[in-house]
Amino acid sequence: MNNDYVIRMANQIADALGINPDRDQAIHDLADHLNRFWEPRMRASLLAVAGSVDAAARLSPLVREAIARLRPPP
Repeated sequence: MNNDYVIRMANQIADALGINPDRDQAIHDLADHLNRFWEPRMRASLLAVAGSVDAAARLSPLVREAIARLRPPP
């Protein structure tokens, strides 16, 4: 999976959900969206990106916080 694509998609979803003034709810909603609608390969790719310092720096703060709430892919 293309890391640039995964980063861009995750950041776009975070931008849409990040307008919620309740930050904890926005993090929950983002993690829930990624768990429910992203296929396991996409979640695995996002988790791999998060493990790379250079790529993780391109993730929005909301995405970085939501990653801790992702279910690991089977």
